[in-house]
Amino acid sequence: MANYSYEYFLRAHRAALTVMKVPELYWPTIHAKLLGKVFDASVKFELGMLNYLNDSNEPVDSKLFVSVKVDEIKTSDPSSIFLSDHAWTFQLEGVRKTLETNPILLPRMKTLMCINDNDEQAAIEAIMRKMWKFCRLYQISEPGQSLEGEIVLKKDVWYILDEFGSSLQQSTTPNVNVASLLYVPEQLCYSIFWPIEDLHKEVELFKSLRVDTLTVDWMSAIKDEEKKALLLIPWEGGDFSDRSSAHSFVLTDEFFSVSWTGSSHKMRETLPDPSAKLTDNKKAPQLVYTDMDLVARTLTSSKYKLTDNYDEADIIWTRKHIRDYESFSRNRSHVYLNQFPNESVITVKDMLAALAATEAAIEIGGPGDAYDIQPEDENEREGERHSPKRALIASWYPITFNLYYELAQFVAFFQRRAEEIDENEAEVGRDNDYLPKCSHADSCLRCGKDGRHVSFTATAAKKHNIWIVKPWNLGRGLGIHISDNLDQIIRLNETNPMIASRYITDPVLFYREDISSWVKFDVRYVVYLKSVKPLQLYAHKVFWLRFANKQFSLDHFDDYTKHFTVMNYREEDGLFQIHHNDFIQRFESQYPNAVWKDIEATIHRMLVSVFKSATAYEPPRGLGAYEKSRALYAADLLLEWRRCPNGMGDPCEFIVKPQICELNFIPDCTRACQYYPNFHNEAFDFLFLDIESQDIVQLC
Repeated sequence: MANYSYEYFLRAHRAALTVMKVPELYWPTIHAKLLGKVFDASVKFELGMLNYLNDSNEPVDSKLFVSVKVDEIKTSDPSSIFLSDHAWTFQLEGVRKTLETNPILLPRMKTLMCINDNDEQAAIEAIMRKMWKFCRLYQISEPGQSLEGEIVLKKDVWYILDEFGSSLQQSTTPNVNVASLLYVPEQLCYSIFWPIEDLHKEVELFKSLRVDTLTVDWMSAIKDEEKKALLLIPWEGGDFSDRSSAHSFVLTDEFFSVSWTGSSHKMRETLPDPSAKLTDNKKAPQLVYTDMDLVARTLTSSKYKLTDNYDEADIIWTRKHIRDYESFSRNRSHVYLNQFPNESVITVKDMLAALAATEAAIEIGGPGDAYDIQPEDENEREGERHSPKRALIASWYPITFNLYYELAQFVAFFQRRAEEIDENEAEVGRDNDYLPKCSHADSCLRCGKDGRHVSFTATAAKKHNIWIVKPWNLGRGLGIHISDNLDQIIRLNETNPMIASRYITDPVLFYREDISSWVKFDVRYVVYLKSVKPLQLYAHKVFWLRFANKQFSLDHFDDYTKHFTVMNYREEDGLFQIHHNDFIQRFESQYPNAVWKDIEATIHRMLVSVFKSATAYEPPRGLGAYEKSRALYAADLLLEWRRCPNGMGDPCEFIVKPQICELNFIPDCTRACQYYPNFHNEAFDFLFLDIESQDIVQLC
C-alpha cells in the first residue's frame, strides 16, 4: 500500500470522484488520507448534543450535531476534505442478531443515536426503529439467473457512518457534501465530506445554527419538491394526511403499456393477428419443445415427443416470455403456446395490484376494506359531496400502493390510518385463555374445541398499520420486508421499485403439533387457463401448503421464520410438509365448525373474480385472447379472519376471506411431480388434447 501512488489512485477512482462531483483540488488529500488512514475530523470539528424538552422542561429526545471548533475552514484549502468511517455495515436480515451478539456495537449505536434505554431488547428495538434516520445504502452487482437467462442482481448493503458522519444534520440548505467511495486497494467503502461554503466558528453559542452546525442534504439529487418532501419524512417529518389516496396513474393504459420509461419489467409484445386463420395439428405424437428440465423428465406420455428444435414444435412450453404472438398467428398457426398475451398484468406484482384497483375489479369482486377520504372540493355539487367514499381495492387483494408512483397517496393513507388507531383500544398481549367463551360456539367458524376463538387476542382485535413491502418482480420471498415504521418503508423504496400492501395481521392459523405452535400458512392452487374469450378457468383439486416455523405474533417483523412461509429455498430453515388431505382433516379438527369445502368454494369464487377482472379489459390493461394459448399458473393466497358485515344475519362473528398474494408464471412444480409423477402428463392432456381429468375442476 505504501507504493500506491497518486497516479494509480486516479486510474482507479477518477471516474467515481467525477460522478460524485468532488472538487479536483481535494483529490490529492483524499489519496493521502485513505493511504494513511487519517481520520482527522476531530481536529477541526466537535460533537455536541441537542436536547428537545417538553412543556415541563424534561428531555424527550436528543441528537448529536457537528460544529466547527477552529476559526475557519475554507473551501479553497486542499486539505478541507475529511474521511468518515463506516461504523456498521450490514444487510437487513442480520440486524437483530448482530446487535444481540456484538457487545461493542450495541452501546456504540445507543450512543450514536442517543438512546438511553438500559434494557437490552428494548434498546435493540429502539435502534431498529431509529436507524432509518442514520443508515445509508449502496448496492453491489452480482450475476444471477432469471427466466430470461443471465441477469445482474443488486445486493443491498446498508451502513451507518461513524459518530461524526452520523451527526451531520439534514438540511435543504446544506454547507457540506457527503459521498461514499469504494477504495479499490482494500475493496472497502469509506465516506468523505467536504465544505461547499466557507465554515466559521461562531463566538456566540447558537448565534447562527446554520453556519456553526454542519448540515447535508441527503436528498440533494431529488429536484421534484413534492417528492422530496415525502422522501425527507424520516428526518423532517410532515403531515400529509389531508391528501387523497386515490389511485390515478396506475389505472391508465400508459402504466400498463411499454411506452413509459419505468416499465423495464414489462415485455414488449405483439398481439395475435385477429384475421389469421388458425389450424389444428392432429398428428400423434405431438412434438413438444421445452427448456424446463422438470417438464422434460416428467412428460412421459406416448402422446408427446420431446424435440430440441423450437421451429418444429407443435407445443411450446417455455420459461422465456413469448413476445411475438402476431408472427405465431400468421406463420405457425397450429402451434400451442404455454402463455397468454399480456399475462404480466396478473403475474407481475405491481400490475396485479393495479388490476385489483380498477373499477372493473371492484365491481366484479366487490369492494375491499380500504377507502379514500371524502372529497371536499368547494366546487363540487352538494349531491356529490355526500356520496360514498371511493373504494381503493377489490375484495380479493389487500390495499396496495405503488411506492414508485404513489408514494404521496401511500403516506396520506398511512398517516390517516395512524390517526385512527387508538393505542389504548385494548391491552396488548392479553392471552387467549382470558377471553370469554363465544356465545355462538356451536356455529362460529373461529371457535376451537374449548369454545373460545382460536388465535384471537386483544392484539389481534386492534387496528394496525403494518405493511409488507415487496419488489415489483422478484420471487421466493426475496427483498420483502414487513414494517409499521413509515421511515423504514420510505427508505426501503431506495433499493428497488416497490409496492406496499396491507399486512394481514389476523390470518387463519394452523396448529403444528411438532412445535406446539399456531403458525401462519399459505395455500397454493394450480390454476389452468384454457381461454380468455370466453373465460375458461379450472383448478386442480390438489392444493399445496407452506408453513411458518414459529408461533405467529405481531412482533419481530424481521423474523423470517415467523412471518414467512417459503422455506424450501432456505437451507438453514426446516421444511414442514403435509398432504392436502391430512391438512383438511387436521384443520377441521382444529376448527370444529369449519368445513374446508365451503372455504374452498370461497377460494374458487375469488379466483374467478381475479380472472374476470383480468379479462374485463383489452391489452395493455388486460389479458389478451389467443385460441392457441394455454397456461398453468400457481395462485398463492392467505386466509384472513374478517368480522361479519353488519346485517348479514349470521350468528358467527367471523368469516374466512381469501386474499391473493401473487399469481406465478411457470411455478415450481417439483413437489407436485414428487407426489404425482403423472402431473405434467395430466396437465398437457387437459390443456392441449382436451382430455378431462377427475382431479381438475371447472371454475367458470
